Amino acid sequence: MENKKLNSNVFSDSVMENIQTLSDMSMQFYGTMLENMLGNNTQINKQMGQLGKNALDPIKAILNSDDCCAPKEKCPPHCIATISRKAMAGERIIIPFVVKNNCQKPKTYKIGARELTDQDGNLATAQPLLNKNSVSLQPNKSERVLISLDLANFKDGVYTAEIVLREKEYNQNICLTVSVGDHNAPIVTPYEEKKFKLKWQSWKSHFYCEPKERVTNGR
Repeated sequence: MENKKLNSNVFSDSVMENIQTLSDMSMQFYGTMLENMLGNNTQINKQMGQLGKNALDPIKAILNSDDCCAPKEKCPPHCIATISRKAMAGERIIIPFVVKNNCQKPKTYKIGARELTDQDGNLATAQPLLNKNSVSLQPNKSERVLISLDLANFKDGVYTAEIVLREKEYNQNICLTVSVGDHNAPIVTPYEEKKFKLKWQSWKSHFYCEPKERVTNGR
């Protein structure tokens, strides 16, 4: 019996095909398993993210709530409000502002005014007057305060002062600026007097001028 040599090329190709088949099956199996794991992780991550959001939302709501607290991440401003007013020398002006209690409990605020000065730091010839020196407010209630200022002897220029609100320990300022000058005052131009003597007569002659009244002796 004649011995035939094994065809090494055929044997190698067959083995390689089997190995490739096993490799493909393994990759498909592990690929499917990996996709399932990633899918589960994604779902778990979504659930954990939602749980974290639900836990943090109430805290954010508290931190962002509109209350009467000062800003939490920076110093309170020097002026909690600004008021600007233009006027002419000689006027007597009244400037209103409203104090509102945004806190959830009653508050009483003292109110005062610092000195009004010009741009060089000199005292103005008259100082602002307040119509009340305190306000007591229930939660979410407000009250109007009036500032009066007599500009009788003022020169043109810019004057500044601070209106101070104080509950207990800390001053909270309203910055007041009054600009005194000729600020577009209304211009009135009188008519010629003889125009007031025009009288309506008829649609033909329209207007006519009345003659001057004669003054006779004895009358």
